[in-house]
Amino acid sequence: MAELRIPRAHSNDWYDHLVTLQDGYAYPWQSTIGPHSGDTGFNTLLQEMIKPTDTVLEIGCGQGELALQLAGQCKYIVAYDRVPAYIALAEEQKQKRGLSNVEFRVHDARNPADHDVHLPGNDQAFDLIVCRLGPHHWIQEARRVCRDSARLIQLSPMEEPIPAWSTILPHVMHYENSGRYSGAGSIHQSVENRLHQAGLTLHSGWGFDVPEVFATPQALYQMITWGLPPAKTPSFEDVAQKLDMIFERFAEHKGIVLRHCRYLWTALIT
Repeated sequence: MAELRIPRAHSNDWYDHLVTLQDGYAYPWQSTIGPHSGDTGFNTLLQEMIKPTDTVLEIGCGQGELALQLAGQCKYIVAYDRVPAYIALAEEQKQKRGLSNVEFRVHDARNPADHDVHLPGNDQAFDLIVCRLGPHHWIQEARRVCRDSARLIQLSPMEEPIPAWSTILPHVMHYENSGRYSGAGSIHQSVENRLHQAGLTLHSGWGFDVPEVFATPQALYQMITWGLPPAKTPSFEDVAQKLDMIFERFAEHKGIVLRHCRYLWTALIT
């Protein structure tokens, strides 16, 4: 049997493929996330941390939504992403809003040839580094580009259980192949290890685990197939019967419930 080749979710190949499927980085499905989620916590804490005098660096900015929101709350913000199509969308919105204190860059902080990491910025250039659902390799460069007393804040997908119904579907549609799946292993330990290697320590960390409800088979299908190659993925009609079976056997009163897991952490440059 031929090997099934699927880009690993959130790898460079996966992102390069995703831009051929949709404009910008966004979840295409409809779902309901429980209150007090990690996203809410991140937004609240960021509002408390950011200052009007800050020069900010955003890691993995996608199409620039967060950077554009923060522009009115800081002195200057540099935001980068390795995907040119995302930066083009960000620049378009920047021009429409007439913003002059936002700088978007196409940049890959990790050199694929030797895995060396280099953030876009001079030494001691930033007061705040922000990363929402992005990578962690940037941590090793944080001390170089940050001023004394700078703050770091990141929201990361956290390890989550694979649902029991996953194997009812064809192999390509198993939950772990979806872009929503954050993987296994302790994200808490990974972050602390990277901070330690960079000569930094964790200031605060919070785990969030709330329900995310998918009310229809169509929404569940969109989530499961997000980022998968269409040519290798069964159509909704092909698997509708299996999805109906999943809803009959596993749905709660509002639909299929998955865990929406996030890890929010901060650190200080001292």
